Amino acid sequence: MMFASKNKKYLLAGFVTLALSGVVLLSCHKTDANGNVVVPESMTAGKITVLVDESVQPVIESVVDVFHSVYPNAHINQVNTTENEIVNAMLGDSVTTVVMTRPLSKKEENHFTKHGMTPEVTFVATDALAVITAGKPADTTITTAEIFKVLKGEPSARISKLVLDNPNSGTVRYLMEQAGVQKLPVNNIIYQKNSAELITFVNNNPGSIGIVGVDWVNEPTPQLQKVVENLTVLAVDNVKAKSEGATFFKPSQSNIGAGFYPFTRKIYVLNYQGYKGLGIGFANYTRAEVGQRIILKSGLLPQDIPTREIQIIKE
Repeated sequence: MMFASKNKKYLLAGFVTLALSGVVLLSCHKTDANGNVVVPESMTAGKITVLVDESVQPVIESVVDVFHSVYPNAHINQVNTTENEIVNAMLGDSVTTVVMTRPLSKKEENHFTKHGMTPEVTFVATDALAVITAGKPADTTITTAEIFKVLKGEPSARISKLVLDNPNSGTVRYLMEQAGVQKLPVNNIIYQKNSAELITFVNNNPGSIGIVGVDWVNEPTPQLQKVVENLTVLAVDNVKAKSEGATFFKPSQSNIGAGFYPFTRKIYVLNYQGYKGLGIGFANYTRAEVGQRIILKSGLLPQDIPTREIQIIKE
């Protein structure tokens, strides 16, 4: 009887210890206003908002989706917007992790360096801008000279309407740099709110020519699938390309990698967290093998092309 009594005491003591341990563990976790446990941020957990250049939205969404499946305690809120809005948000200290097609300029960087903050800039892929038109035109080529004519406000026999995305976008900024212009003209150029609206406009206006991130063509959203199937990606000339025979090139991975396609740009993950948080974890994942394979599948050129091992078995 005394043995049974001692057992009961030990069991009761055990239950009390477990209960107290549970209280201590719960008390260590922070909770939000609704009483939900807030997971502490680390490189694979927590919550963070990442602003993404809308022109590379599809490929980054693919990486974020897989990242979430691998790390269920990580919650990345991807907000797709224009390059100018991303930079303004960074300089306003309202965001610390972004994806853009350029690093910050020296002037923009000074905002952070004067506070002693060193950014972590991760180059993850090379992107291309596709030149698209509706239907199946007889001429499936276009020259950079004709595109630059329109960007400079000059008349073009080949392009009656050049369709671009938002004037504040990284795409427009890149094209202005390539054409060597400081201000875009209004004649023969039509702006849309984003890439999705640009694709829809080009499809609904035969004869117009649009310029969009190639991933929007390679991996369109379900709503744009049928629309993209009706589009033709034009081959663009590159007089600087050292290629035997061909003078016009489409934005394929091989042409991007060989430097044959003229309209290419790099994709960066910029981190200004100042600590090893979820932003750094996401950048590292995108740069690691799995992230690079996702980028390769999207049709862009990853920074590191994943190796493919083939095992030959002799029977």
